[in-house]
Amino acid sequence: MSGRATAPPPRVSLQPRVAPSALAVLHDPSDSRIDDIFSPDDVVIDRPQLLSEHWLTPQLAVVVGLCGRAPSIDAAFVQMKVPIAFDIDPSAAQAAMVVQLAREAGDLVLLHLGNAPTQWQLAQLRKRFGTFDGVASRSSERFVQSLDGTGLLFFDERGDADAGEFSAAGIPIVQRDETVDDQTARGYIRFMLARAIQRSQREGRSVVLMRPQHPSLDALEALVATRSVQFVALTQRQ
Repeated sequence: MSGRATAPPPRVSLQPRVAPSALAVLHDPSDSRIDDIFSPDDVVIDRPQLLSEHWLTPQLAVVVGLCGRAPSIDAAFVQMKVPIAFDIDPSAAQAAMVVQLAREAGDLVLLHLGNAPTQWQLAQLRKRFGTFDGVASRSSERFVQSLDGTGLLFFDERGDADAGEFSAAGIPIVQRDETVDDQTARGYIRFMLARAIQRSQREGRSVVLMRPQHPSLDALEALVATRSVQFVALTQRQ
C-alpha cells in the first residue's frame, strides 16, 4: 500500500554501495566482515526503477537465511510477529524443525538449492519437509524449466536474474534488493536498514536479506519497535 508520508524526510541519493566515510562513522571495534555463501554478492542491487512522484509508505519484506543450523536464533526470528520468509538450507541438521516452526507461524518457507531440481528431487523434498512455498538460489540457470507448473515461488538471492523469463512462464519471482548485515556491527546493520527504508520511500517495497545472527536480530527488533515501517510478506504485490 502506498500513500503520502506525513513528514517526508529530505531526499537521499542512494548508491549501490555504502560510502567509505559512512563505514568510518559506523566503525565498531567488535565489527567484522561476514564470510559465507552470500559474501561475494553486491550488498545493494542497483536496478532501474521508476521513482514515485510522492513519498511512499516504506515497506520491507524480510528474508532470513540461511536457516536450519542454529534453531534457537531461527526461532527468535519466528517469534517476532512480523512477516518473514525463511530461506532454509535443506541439508542443515535442524532444517525440518525450522520448517515446522515457520509454517506454524504462518511464515513463508523457502528451501535453498544450489541447482535447479528435478521433479523427483522436488518430490523428495516434499516427502521430507511437507509443503513449502518456494525455492531460493544464487543461480537461476534452468530454474524456469524446473519450476514450470509447480506453483512454487523463486527467490533470487543474488538479485540479478532475468525476472522477465520467469514471469513469461508464469513463475512468481522475488528478487533481493539489499543485504543489510555483511558486517556484524549493530550500528552498521541499523544504518543499512535505514537505507532500505529510504529506498522504499521512492521505489516501493524493498526486499531485505538478513542472516540468522544475534546482531541482525537485535537490529530488526529495534526497528520493529519503532513502528516506522510496514513489514510485508514476500508474496505481497507492490
